[in-house]
Amino acid sequence: MKKLFLSAVVAAALAGSAFTVAIAASPEAPGMHHMADMGLIMDAKLAGMKTALKLTSEQEKLWPVFETAVRDGARMRMETMGAMREHMKGEQPASPIAMMSEMSEHMAKMSEALKKVADAAKPLYDSLNEEQKSHFGPLLHMLREGEMHPGGGMMHGPMMMDH
Repeated sequence: MKKLFLSAVVAAALAGSAFTVAIAASPEAPGMHHMADMGLIMDAKLAGMKTALKLTSEQEKLWPVFETAVRDGARMRMETMGAMREHMKGEQPASPIAMMSEMSEHMAKMSEALKKVADAAKPLYDSLNEEQKSHFGPLLHMLREGEMHPGGGMMHGPMMMDH
């Protein structure tokens, strides 16, 4: 089990160090590169997950659909968070009703994205042996850890779920 997580953590650490170097080398504000940085980190996490699962050639054929669903969900989430940040910069705070409506729309989008990830993951998961299945959940959880929450805090929850 330690080897499994070590592979994934090394990939994420490499992405994190690349993230730090990119910010230090850039004269622009770190927020300007946030989407690209999150993409780099997602690349590393997905690569680490795939490596740690030690997929067979048959399982490898099922990976792209799962990876695409995860990336699409993450991209949609980042776009939604960006829109929320822009909205929060407005001069007047939104009414409680507007906030509930926005939250409802966000939750509906996240629900749809989570369903797509689950649908894409099912054939891959069903093809895994028992050892791979025991690693799949923790690795899936790792994909989401460390993401920024729209309020500014760090997310540490399960894949595609807001806290």
